[in-house]
Amino acid sequence: MTNWYCLYTKAKQEDVVTFKLLKHADIQIFNPKLKLKKFVRGNLKEVIDELFPCYIFCRFDPYQYYHMIKYTRGVKRIVGNQEGYPFIIDQGLVEGLQQRMRDGFVHLAPPDLIPGGPVLIKEGPFKGLEGILLKEMKASDRVLVLLNSLHYNAKVQVDKAFLSKS
Repeated sequence: MTNWYCLYTKAKQEDVVTFKLLKHADIQIFNPKLKLKKFVRGNLKEVIDELFPCYIFCRFDPYQYYHMIKYTRGVKRIVGNQEGYPFIIDQGLVEGLQQRMRDGFVHLAPPDLIPGGPVLIKEGPFKGLEGILLKEMKASDRVLVLLNSLHYNAKVQVDKAFLSKS
């Protein structure tokens, strides 16, 4: 009887654990990743990041593989209760994430931003500032935001991925 379980790994060890566990035929691994735009040393770059840092999903028979998985190098623990019984992850959750996969990465829908609505800038040089979404620009990833400042309102162009609803 196989179910989906969640493994808690050491920091930055998700890929190592995935590689080690894929050697076993009856173990299925799902390690979802994101492709994001971030500022790295002042430059906007596309980076690959874990959707759930330090967590991966694993489908296996606990009676057969629990001990081997628990003691795989890089695994801190199988997420479960205090008695050591692992929590079963709803298959619909994993399938929902797998359906959002495009080109090997999970595609998250952009926030539902409405012109005239409040937004918070969460990345870039204007990080932490609030404003009002004025309009989307011709380039589909850019928007025009009116920043709310003490005595001055400035219009700035911001990457849509850097916004969230305020």
